[in-house]
Amino acid sequence: MKLIPTFACAALALYSVRAGAQGRIVGTVYDSLSTHAPLANATVVLVERNKYATSDARGHFRIDSVPDGHYTLGVMHPILDSLELTAPLVAVDVSGGREATVTLTTPSAGTALARMCPGAHDEDSGVIIGRVRDVDDGSALALATVSTDWTEFTVTNGKSASQRVRAKIQTKPNGVYLLCNVPIKVPLELQAEWSGFVVGPTPVQLDDHLISRAEFAVSRRDSASRGDQLRDSSVAPAAAPGTATLRGVVRGADGKLMRDATVSVLGTARSVRSDNRGAFRLDHIPAGTRSIEARSVGFLPTIVSIDFATNAVRDTALLMTRLVQDLKTVTVEAKMHMAPQMERSGFNERRAQALGAFLTEEDISKHSYPDLISVLQGVRGVHVERGAVSRSEHGIAQPMPYLKGVVSVQGAAPAQNCIPNFFVDGSQYQVKGYTDFSDLSGIAFPAVIRGIEVYTNPGTIPAQYDLMSSTGCGSIVIWTR
Repeated sequence: MKLIPTFACAALALYSVRAGAQGRIVGTVYDSLSTHAPLANATVVLVERNKYATSDARGHFRIDSVPDGHYTLGVMHPILDSLELTAPLVAVDVSGGREATVTLTTPSAGTALARMCPGAHDEDSGVIIGRVRDVDDGSALALATVSTDWTEFTVTNGKSASQRVRAKIQTKPNGVYLLCNVPIKVPLELQAEWSGFVVGPTPVQLDDHLISRAEFAVSRRDSASRGDQLRDSSVAPAAAPGTATLRGVVRGADGKLMRDATVSVLGTARSVRSDNRGAFRLDHIPAGTRSIEARSVGFLPTIVSIDFATNAVRDTALLMTRLVQDLKTVTVEAKMHMAPQMERSGFNERRAQALGAFLTEEDISKHSYPDLISVLQGVRGVHVERGAVSRSEHGIAQPMPYLKGVVSVQGAAPAQNCIPNFFVDGSQYQVKGYTDFSDLSGIAFPAVIRGIEVYTNPGTIPAQYDLMSSTGCGSIVIWTR
């Protein structure tokens, strides 16, 4: 690590040491960039005496045997070097052989953001920094692509519109990346890709911070971590299984072991439930950086990022926090029995006619479905696949349900997969892609579904749910409690 030229200039301008008493300099190095906490393993430089000290785990440092005089302190750290940033110099006086105390900080987030992402940028945007490396040998991976996307809403002439925005950047020769101009108040999912090998998605949210970090480790030896293997469920059974394994337990905030918690690997089809002792084991995980999610009814989801070396077996403990909701007092003034909307709509009559595929609450309760996609993938006529983000980009696409579209009139083109027309409790729910389907999954999870109707063939769809003439696709009708 080379000495920054600024330090040398300060030495010439500020050096003024009086021989005699010996004091010392102590203090703390603080990270103002991202963690907003004491910074460990920072190198503190006493410029005029050419002395060095390293901060400990609490950010503390100490330099002994310092003669009385006026000095300059600087800070060096790999984080600053990778971002080509310089911490501000701090002047300190030692007199009477006493101890001098000082606090050193990295540049503020605002200063660093202006340096890292020059030019105009939205006031509600920030930067995500990090490094992409090989998970097995630790070497930096240059030209890896780090990307994320989000939805932006605009209002023009009283009409609202949404568009999907994508941000991506390639890593430098040292594996470092700076993803500028990302929103600070929107939950994001980042992924990294190097030569077809994909890791992530890693959830990131800047909140009120301007800078956040996300590190990625890629396995170049595990063929299961290739993007084409991860995103296409149709080839998954024939593909090589992942080489990594995760073992562990799920505990509540009180430390008690939790049974029947769903533990899954985001971006893949790998999931399992904890047993009676709260233990779980996930095999065949694609190596690299993976986000592990634990879910259980009544608890907040827990997500942790774990680096899996090729052929590695990792152990972990997942801690979950109970979801507490304040419910307002409800006063019941009268009681009235009314049949659920599903029955009033004619669900049972349509089911008796068997013109489509049907699932009831009883059917769903026989399985431990973790989410809506798991329910739908077992229904006749529904095909689940993971398509690429776009034909020109690599990445992990989440599972989407499709139906078979109509064949052209002349029969020149075969039927193609199409996105179904969705209805929830009788009203149309617009789904144009995975983002919309993800929102739908958030309100129609298995525990609240009373019934599902799937219609794939023209002429069999009830008129109120038939949009095939305009969309060329059938319909999926979901009824909730």
